[in-house]
Amino acid sequence: MATVEELKEMFVAVLGDDIDVSTFSEKSDLRKDIGMNSISFLYMAMTLEEKYSIRFDNSDFEKIKTVQDAIDVVESKVREK
Repeated sequence: MATVEELKEMFVAVLGDDIDVSTFSEKSDLRKDIGMNSISFLYMAMTLEEKYSIRFDNSDFEKIKTVQDAIDVVESKVREK
């Protein structure tokens, strides 16, 4: 299952210096705290889909605001498989 550290490593690997993970936690807002924009959010989603063999739909994207939201949605999708 997805963890905060796994997501942090993934974000750095995919997005590099484009995001700030220095204060990365479960409560971090992906846009406000980490600095993700719509393009980096899409890259994150594609990476999560590939790593966990899942597919997001539009309603999933609406639910993901924080790191914990991303973890929750990924875990839900993995359980649905």
